[in-house]
Amino acid sequence: MRVVLDTNVLLQVIGSVKPGSVLHDPRDSRPIERAIDRAEALVEKIDSAKGSVLIPAPVLAEVLIGLTSIQSADLIENIRELSCFEMVSFDELAAIECAGMITPQELKAALADPSITKAKFRFDRQILAIALANNVNEIWTHDKQLFEKAASLGMTVRSLGDIEPNPEQLEADLS
Repeated sequence: MRVVLDTNVLLQVIGSVKPGSVLHDPRDSRPIERAIDRAEALVEKIDSAKGSVLIPAPVLAEVLIGLTSIQSADLIENIRELSCFEMVSFDELAAIECAGMITPQELKAALADPSITKAKFRFDRQILAIALANNVNEIWTHDKQLFEKAASLGMTVRSLGDIEPNPEQLEADLS
């Protein structure tokens, strides 16, 4: 099992979310409860299946924006310590995949849509191209546009709403 996480899912995995922030399911906009717990369950599932979590370079870049060099180094080291995690580059094969997935009509529509920045459009396509080039089984995202584009390419796309969190353990009061 090879899985790609996008930025919003990776932030849940590493526990780097702003207090009060809520993820929404990209299919129906319902809020995802216990997102961090679900992310932990996802990583445990992949790890127990001897799978790999691929972190595309554009996702890593988005996560590192705003961090100091020391914070960035610490975060990268923490990710590398997770046995099933692998950081993957946007290489020649990914570039070919990326160029092939963008139709002239799609590019024109994206450039005309004020809600889509050129940077976001490029980042999303790079993430998908890296996934295709690395033969992933699933992409996990909460980004509606990325979710829809991946699905249109025939990829299996999931959100944290698709996995149940591990049961909460109750602490016994032994006093």
